[in-house]
Amino acid sequence: MKNEVLKGSLVLIIAGVLGKILGAVYRIPLSNILGAEGIGVYQMIFPIFSLALIISSGGVSVTLSHLIAKARASGEGNIKSIFLKGLFYSLLISISFAILFFGFSDLIANLQGNILAKSGYKIVGIALIFSSLIAPFRGLFQGYQQMTPTAVSQVLEQFFKLGFGLVFAFYFVKTNIEFGVVGAFLGIGIAEIIAFLYMFFKFLKRKKEKIESKQKLPFAKTNITITFGFLIIPIITAFDSFAVINLLKNNFSEQFSTSLYGLQSGMVNSLINFPVVISVAISMSLLPSLSYLISQNKTNEINQKLKNVFNIIWILLMPCIVGFVVLAPEIVSILYVGIDEYLIKITTQLLQISAFEILFISILQISTSIFQSLEKPAIPIYILVASGLIKIVLTFLLVENPAINIYGLAIANLVFYALAGISSLYFAKKTFKFFLPIKTLVVSFTALATMGTSFYFVNVFISNIWAKLLLTGLAGIVFYIIPILVFDLLNIKNKFVFGIKTINAKKEQKNE
Repeated sequence: MKNEVLKGSLVLIIAGVLGKILGAVYRIPLSNILGAEGIGVYQMIFPIFSLALIISSGGVSVTLSHLIAKARASGEGNIKSIFLKGLFYSLLISISFAILFFGFSDLIANLQGNILAKSGYKIVGIALIFSSLIAPFRGLFQGYQQMTPTAVSQVLEQFFKLGFGLVFAFYFVKTNIEFGVVGAFLGIGIAEIIAFLYMFFKFLKRKKEKIESKQKLPFAKTNITITFGFLIIPIITAFDSFAVINLLKNNFSEQFSTSLYGLQSGMVNSLINFPVVISVAISMSLLPSLSYLISQNKTNEINQKLKNVFNIIWILLMPCIVGFVVLAPEIVSILYVGIDEYLIKITTQLLQISAFEILFISILQISTSIFQSLEKPAIPIYILVASGLIKIVLTFLLVENPAINIYGLAIANLVFYALAGISSLYFAKKTFKFFLPIKTLVVSFTALATMGTSFYFVNVFISNIWAKLLLTGLAGIVFYIIPILVFDLLNIKNKFVFGIKTINAKKEQKNE
C-alpha cells in the first residue's frame, strides 16, 4: 500500500488535467458561442443539474470506494450486494429527477429569473441518468485501487462533450440563445452515454475477487451521510442560481444581470476549477487508501501520507494563485475574445478575487476525505452548513448593493471557502499529527515572492501580451520550479532512489 495513493493520484491527476484542458477548451469557446447572457442561462441550469447529480450519485462512488476498500482489508462483506444497491439507487433517483426537470421546467426557469432556461431543463435529464449510472462502477474500481477506469471515463466525458456540445451549441444558437443552451446539454448527454458504455464493458471484463462474508456493509447509512456532506456546496451553488440574477435585477436589466452571473459562475469558475483538479484527484485516491490503513491501525504511515499530500498541494497550487492574480487581464482577454471590453474588465477583477479560493477549496477536499475515511462525515457537514449560512447572508447583503453587485458573489464565495477550509484543517489536525515542513514554507514563500515580483515588473514594462506570457513563464521556471527541484521539496530524489533500490532488490530475488 506504500505507493497506491501516489500511483492512483498520478493517474487521476493526468486524466484530470487532460479533462480540465478539454473542459476549458469546451467552456471557453462555449462562452464565446453563447455570449455572456447565454453562458449565464447555461449556468442557471448547470448548478441544478449538479445538485441532482450529487443526490443521485455523488455519494455512491465514494461510499462504494470506502466500503469495498474496507471489506478487502478485513475480508468481510458482500461486495456484489453493496455494488447492486448503489447501482439501483443511482438509477431510481436519476430517473425521478429527469421526470421532475421535464415536467416543471417552466416553473424552475421562472423562479430563477430567466425563462430562457426552460428548454435546457427538458433535455438535461438524459445527461443526468447516464452520468449517475457511471458512479457505481467508478466506486467499485476505486475500492480496488484501480483508478484507470475512472480516469479514462472522465477523459471520454470531456472529449465527447467538447465535440458534440460545441457543434450542437454552434448550430442551435443560430436560432436563438435558448436553443444554443439546449445544444450544449444535448452534447453533454451523448458524452455521458459513451462514458457509461465504456465503464460497463470494463466492468464485464474485470477480474473478480470473491469476498462473500455474511456481514452486511452499511450502504444506506454511509451513502446518506456522505451524500449529505457533498450536497452542501451544490445547494449553495443552486441557491446562487435562484438568488443572484433576481438580486441583480433590482438594479440592472434581466439581460445584463444574467450576463454578470455568467461571468462569475461560468467564465471565472471554469478557470478556478482547473488547478483544483490536483486536489480532487488526490482526495479521490486518498479515501480508499486511508480507509485501508485506518482498518489496520497504521497511524505513523497515515501521518506521513497526509504530510506528503498537503506538501504537494501547497507546492503545486500556490503559483497558480499568484499567476491568476498577476496575469488575470492577459488570461481573460486571450480566452474570452467574444466578450466586450467592459465585461472583460469585470471578469478580470472577479478572477483576481476568486483566485484565492483555489487553496481553500483544496484544503477542504483533502480534509473531507480524511473525515470520510474516519467514518466521521458529520464534521465537514457542520462546518459547511455554518460557513454556508454566512455565505448566503453575505450574498444577499453584497450582491443587492449596486456599487458591489456581482463582486459580492465573488467575495461571499471566498469567505465561504476560507472559513470551511481552515476549520476543516483544524479539526483534521486534532486527529492526525501532520504538518508542512519548515523547509517547504521557507523555500516556497521566498520563491513565490521572487516569482510574483518578477511577474509584476514584466507586467509593468512589457506591453506585448504574448511577450508578457513568455517572460512570466520563464520567470516561473527560474524563480519557482528550479528552487523547488534544487531543494527537493517534492522528495523526488528519495522516491527515485527508493525506486532503484526496489528494482535492484527484485532482480536479486530473481537471481536467487
